[in-house]
Amino acid sequence: MNSIIGIAVKDIKTFFREKGTIFWTIAFPVMILLLFTAIFGREIPFNANIGIVNEDADTPITQSIISQLSAMRFLTVKNFTDRTEALRELNATNVRAILILPQNFSQNLYLGHANVLLIIDGSNPDVFRLIDDGVRTFFTEYYKQFYYTQFNQSYTEPIFVETETSVAGPEIGYKENIVPGMLTYPLLFSSMVVSTGAIVFEREKGTLKKIRVAPIRPINMLFGKTLAALFQTTISISIMSILAAVLLGPKLNWNIPSLIPIFFLGSMNGIALGLIISCIGRAPQEASNAATTIAIVLQFFTGMYFPIEYLPIYMQQFGRVIPMTYAAQAIRDIMIRNATLADLLIPMVSLMFSAAVLYGIGVLLYKRWVEK
Repeated sequence: MNSIIGIAVKDIKTFFREKGTIFWTIAFPVMILLLFTAIFGREIPFNANIGIVNEDADTPITQSIISQLSAMRFLTVKNFTDRTEALRELNATNVRAILILPQNFSQNLYLGHANVLLIIDGSNPDVFRLIDDGVRTFFTEYYKQFYYTQFNQSYTEPIFVETETSVAGPEIGYKENIVPGMLTYPLLFSSMVVSTGAIVFEREKGTLKKIRVAPIRPINMLFGKTLAALFQTTISISIMSILAAVLLGPKLNWNIPSLIPIFFLGSMNGIALGLIISCIGRAPQEASNAATTIAIVLQFFTGMYFPIEYLPIYMQQFGRVIPMTYAAQAIRDIMIRNATLADLLIPMVSLMFSAAVLYGIGVLLYKRWVEK
């Protein structure tokens, strides 16, 4: 019994000697609680971008509708000049839905048979339902107010909202929506956590001291660790993909040639982040705790499990600078929208740029670390 207590006391003392470990042990529950509070503790826990095409020559009525829609806290309105321009932006990254106010809308409103067209991104059932219900409710209430103001009578017949989905093919269900997000998981956890441990534990074991007196260059060890981390991440992605396809059977486009570059670039971003953490961390436990905490926190910002619109606007802006956000969206576009690499030029360029910058910073930190 005394030996058990002695070992526990020894480990506790070691824990308190490592300030970085103490910091991440305390930071993890604090960050998670603050994050959940910011996301789910709001009165209206949803905000989506919606594009509006006004084809009715900016009449006072359509201007009033756009103004009132802009004032709604669950929608952020973006104005477009024509349908073609708006539809190009219709995806989960730019806008989630397009509302078209057709020609003669104001005139038809007085005649009692006005209609609008609502085209919603169908890649997420929850977002589709929230936007569809919200817009329908808005026009119902707007028409009630309009009719009462014009004719001083109560009238409950709403403006007809014709809804279309922008995703062609089979209906998108929860399985089809969640699987692409699940496949983003290894890019954060496998690549980042593996690369963090691979470097910091070598320092702890004194491997670098042996390498410095050997003919091998220290930078070659870094590249070797990168290849090993890529290999382990590939295994994680492959196993998860096979199990998802067999057990869930989602109706998705498994376009392997298009998915491989996205997985590679996403993995390199994760490995680069892990390398930076590994070079900054002073002890294996500290680096491991930091990598795990950062990975868990970042997954909420990337749209892996729930739409990024569930975040407060300032968190959405932060999420749009995280590389994994573009990887998650590109994977979802390929598997759900049948997008090609040519359609994903912006996310691919963003992933390549961030991977080059982050890995370059990691190499500089690694060289500095080795020289010390």
